[in-house]
Amino acid sequence: MNNDSCLPDNSAPCSGLGYPTYVVNATSAKEVKLGIDFARKNNIRLTVKASGHDYLKRSAAPYSLSIWTRYMTGDFEYHDNFTPKGCDITINTTAVTAGAASSVSDIYSDLDQYNLTAVDGMGPEVTLGGYATGGGHSPLSNIYGLGSDQVYEVEMVTPTGKIIVANECRNQDLFWAVRGGGGSTYGILTRVTIRTVPSTPIAVYDFTIETPVNETSFWDSISYLLAQYPALADSDVAAYTYIYPNTSAAGVTSGQGNSSFQAVFALYNPTNQHELEELLEPFVQHINATYYDQQLRTEVSSTIFPTFYEMFMKYADDEGAGVDKVVGSRLLPPSTLKKGEFRDALIQFLGDAGGRLYMVSGKGVWNAEPRGGDSVNPAWRNALIHAVTSQSWTPLDERERDTVEHEINHVQVEAMRRLVPDSGAYLNEAYWDEPNFQQAFWGSNYERLHKIKKAVDPDDVFWCHVCVASERWQEVGNYLCRI
Repeated sequence: MNNDSCLPDNSAPCSGLGYPTYVVNATSAKEVKLGIDFARKNNIRLTVKASGHDYLKRSAAPYSLSIWTRYMTGDFEYHDNFTPKGCDITINTTAVTAGAASSVSDIYSDLDQYNLTAVDGMGPEVTLGGYATGGGHSPLSNIYGLGSDQVYEVEMVTPTGKIIVANECRNQDLFWAVRGGGGSTYGILTRVTIRTVPSTPIAVYDFTIETPVNETSFWDSISYLLAQYPALADSDVAAYTYIYPNTSAAGVTSGQGNSSFQAVFALYNPTNQHELEELLEPFVQHINATYYDQQLRTEVSSTIFPTFYEMFMKYADDEGAGVDKVVGSRLLPPSTLKKGEFRDALIQFLGDAGGRLYMVSGKGVWNAEPRGGDSVNPAWRNALIHAVTSQSWTPLDERERDTVEHEINHVQVEAMRRLVPDSGAYLNEAYWDEPNFQQAFWGSNYERLHKIKKAVDPDDVFWCHVCVASERWQEVGNYLCRI
């Protein structure tokens, strides 16, 4: 997100907002160090960018020095087991070490040749370092935990220009902080070692419901199905759910739209080729039997992919760049889906443009025991669903942007904040100006994160909006000023 900068769209106006003045195209930890040292010594605003996939606007700022890590990729090192540097223990799982800017698609592709995969995202351009610093959800999180839970070791450059290794034995505070505590805050990750897991077959069941807009049967049927998600999670099912109350308003179709619900269910390593179908078909049959005489249409397809990588190639999020969009999110505990108030809150949360409910948590996240602990939002350890909504606007139309942001923050996400006030939001996909961000993104971990930030970066070489310790500064025009 580059704040109305030059979009890859010929019809969009172009401005310099969001672009740094100079860029260090770093390809090694040493070059990262030189960039950090220069910014610190000359009191220059510093930003960090890999792929630029960032809803919180952390990767770009005007009149800044940007350290671009995009080409710190690959250089894969595989481990049958892993001994962290400085430790006298061996971790008895397979693992891989890679450049921190390695993309999801490259990691999956390389691991596939060894019949392995990793807990990583579904956006091909997402990079290893940025993903893990925010927590990172995956279709395998319900089995193995979040992305941050898989990290065994990092190489990083600190705000004081030191190139260090952090793991459960060395620099333990930093190791805890960078796994969930947010990017662009404690330094720059240059290499990361993560656990790898077997790339078994994965079953996918794709279920769609469509009705005319404003049909009661649409909300009745999906409310019924969503209430079954906790039971499905108990059977190790994950789900990516896309809900559009009006496909025309959402830009999914042109002309007269309809209401659309698509749920892509996944089951890792099924015991037989029909296991996922057998879990879901009673619910599908109930919907068809209940609403057979109404204007409701359903469609199903079932597939067994031989490897995780083949599933990824089919379902990877290929939404293009080049739109002005703002998102909002909330983490929902399983009991929320059965509350009487959930339906009304969901309708308000989705608005006309719709949103997604990702069932990417579950036993793997709730029971995770990351080595050395990690600072991921404690709300994840109780949540089942990561709910996301979004809206876009016309580039450089400030009035439309203000309207959209007001709707997302004060109406749509606020409906879920009221429904689950003790929960939080997923750091990597959230409203960029989340109120009470300290509680929303980190909960009870914030105090310790703040102390670590002050200790490792006393001069605030790294700063980003709604990041740990960002309260000490304020953006005034194109300047950062101490409060």
